[in-house]
Amino acid sequence: MRVAILQEHIDARRGGAETSTLEMARRLAQLGLDVSVLCRGDADRPFVDENVTMLPVVAAGRSRALRTYQFVQRARALCLRERFDIVHAVTPCLAANVYQPRGGTYPETIARSLAPVRLPLLRGLKRLGRRLNVRQQFLLRIERLLLEKHRARVFVAAVSEYVRRQVEVGLGFPGDRVRLVFNGVEIVPLREDERSRYRSALRAELSLGEETLLLLFVAHNFRLKGLAELLRACAIASDAGAGTPWTVAVAGRDHAGPYLRLARRLGIEARVRFVGTATPIRQWYAAADALAHPTWYDPCSRVVLEALSVGLPVVTTRYNGAAEVLEPGRNGEVLNEPDDAPALAAALAAVLRPAVRDACRRDAPRLHEQLSMTRHARELKSLYEHVLATQP
Repeated sequence: MRVAILQEHIDARRGGAETSTLEMARRLAQLGLDVSVLCRGDADRPFVDENVTMLPVVAAGRSRALRTYQFVQRARALCLRERFDIVHAVTPCLAANVYQPRGGTYPETIARSLAPVRLPLLRGLKRLGRRLNVRQQFLLRIERLLLEKHRARVFVAAVSEYVRRQVEVGLGFPGDRVRLVFNGVEIVPLREDERSRYRSALRAELSLGEETLLLLFVAHNFRLKGLAELLRACAIASDAGAGTPWTVAVAGRDHAGPYLRLARRLGIEARVRFVGTATPIRQWYAAADALAHPTWYDPCSRVVLEALSVGLPVVTTRYNGAAEVLEPGRNGEVLNEPDDAPALAAALAAVLRPAVRDACRRDAPRLHEQLSMTRHARELKSLYEHVLATQP
């Protein structure tokens, strides 16, 4: 079976959804499929990466919107010329017979990006900016054409129930052509000696004792993933005298300045550490006591799945598809709204209890298998076989 996977950008530095695509392609190749990945590149020279054929598509337009337009059109032409059995589009493309919106649907993405903006005037300006965003409007239109005009030949692979609802309810796509293929991640389990070594080293680097409770926050978009909301919750917990004060380690590449100023105003500046991206995130999972991810939007967060897979309890929100695997009281808590600071503070206090942290660590081997990219690839292969068996 020849499979083409289309995604405009394949760059681990850009975030979880793009990292996942290459991992997914490699696992599909291990299952015996002939997998090609079509992504944007500077030169039209194919190469092989771990049994996956990389087919760069040159798109050299002067604007970002024009480059995206060229990529989508040239990738479509290449797929038609090569006559792949399955065209699996992550970036929407009319050549697809499988569409996997790993970043969620465009209408939901736009709506949730506006949710953190509270001032009506500012929200109106940002909404107008979205409508004037030529690239995003082009992809929105292609997605609608794919799921409306071409729905008779397209199946959707939803990475969470949250995304399934976006497709079925939000876009009116037939439910019998949507299959839940829950997201998967690649992460090596933490051995106890590794956990102890990383924990000691990173806590020493931050001048933290073993008794200090460390919350980990991981994101490249601090505003959307709820860093301000997390800082306000930590301040509430500190003011309420919630036992040992919490320290927050922030891993990511976004601008720290606004959040350092917020922490200073809240009186918790000394307990907020921006640690960048130099240290592998797996080591921070070992050093931390819980993952705080009060996101405004995540179709199915990789970082949450990784944390659970290595035994770290999680607090997130109902706007994150990864919340669907959390068991409140056992390995995490799910908030109704990211900006409910008292509820967030209470949820964090709950998952930091020793009983919850111990239970989550014991549960890690089971979750590691359940949330693996290998399982995700097997379910995708089953979907591909169904597509080929049912389409003309």
